[in-house]
Amino acid sequence: MNKLGYSKIEILIVVVLLGIVAFITINNTSYAFAIDNNENIAEVKKLIEIQARDYALDNLDLFKETKTTYISVEDLLEAGYLIANDNGLFTDPTDSSKNLNDSKIRLDYDESKNDVTAVVTD
Repeated sequence: MNKLGYSKIEILIVVVLLGIVAFITINNTSYAFAIDNNENIAEVKKLIEIQARDYALDNLDLFKETKTTYISVEDLLEAGYLIANDNGLFTDPTDSSKNLNDSKIRLDYDESKNDVTAVVTD
């Protein structure tokens, strides 16, 4: 036995164990970030739907001819219900190269309740 330090076998075992721990940690962390992105998308869609509902309730003349109509995120930006970035774009939180300006929102008006349901369509 070498009394001056650790043997090569002992060092090799420690390095392998550290590698396994690092692999498990990185794997679990990557998965956590993927879930976070999905939550971000859901939150942004919910925000768009809430603002679209407010827009529709303020503009009930949209429903003169039909009880279902479509608007775009661009319409909400122009009316001031959403705020765009400096380039005038409302970007996807998971990919800043994609913008959501052309995304469509279906608005359904319920006359009996005087309420609007908004759903972002893909």
